[in-house]
Amino acid sequence: MKKNEWQAQMQRDLAMLVLILWAISQALILAFAVPEMRVTYLVMLFAMGISVLIGYFGYASISLMLAAGLTVIWITYKIHGVYVRGEVLYLLDYVLTPMPLLGAVGGWLYCLGFQSINTENTMLRQQVEELVLVDDVTGMYNLRAMYRDLQVMIHYSARNDLPVSLMEIGLRYESELRRMLPSSSFIDLRRQMCEVIQDSVRVEDRVYSVDDKGSVMIMLTANERDSGIVRARILHALATTTKFNDILEAGTKVDVRVACKQYHEELYGKDMIRFRKAVEAELVYDV
Repeated sequence: MKKNEWQAQMQRDLAMLVLILWAISQALILAFAVPEMRVTYLVMLFAMGISVLIGYFGYASISLMLAAGLTVIWITYKIHGVYVRGEVLYLLDYVLTPMPLLGAVGGWLYCLGFQSINTENTMLRQQVEELVLVDDVTGMYNLRAMYRDLQVMIHYSARNDLPVSLMEIGLRYESELRRMLPSSSFIDLRRQMCEVIQDSVRVEDRVYSVDDKGSVMIMLTANERDSGIVRARILHALATTTKFNDILEAGTKVDVRVACKQYHEELYGKDMIRFRKAVEAELVYDV
């Protein structure tokens, strides 16, 4: 076990030990308190319990401030009772004085022990999100993977004198379909649509699911003229497939918009985002 992990584990164990001892001390105070002080102790323990539990819920600084305030109030109250009302100090009064701060320190140790774990989990989550290249709904490559592959394909096509085109397919009435269908059905629609498109292109052409609206992008090793054949094949497949029958109501069909542009180095250079935005701009005019 690493030193930091061992230290964090010790802090959590110590915090739980303090919490257990603190809870036992409360029970003993109430058990051995004189009758005339039992209500006072009960009020103090209740307020102390709230402040300490706030610390165990992750607000250690607030807990410490509340515990310090309770300690000051308790000491002031007892001094006032002794010198003004002539009250007697009991042994439990001394025992109760440091308990709010001790409980708050336990909450602070508990939060400190989990701080390294939370930091590590946050870093791991960010790393996983940066490395994920697959859309979790459709199982196809996502937008991040598309930019990576597009950059590679551009360099490959330049060396081998091959054309590269980028085609985008978007649902024409995506917002209406999303409102009309349950979320699970809309997810099924996206999945089935991607499968139909995947079956309609060549193996070497890559299909990407780029957003949660059902938009799909295809990287083609073809010029804009030849991409028209791919466009016609995809539109025919989407119009004739029966995969949407169990998802959509009778009379409702999947209508899409399609745009495609060929990559030209003199226009886009190495700016793949600009290239993709140019395709999106063409999609707007496909009415």
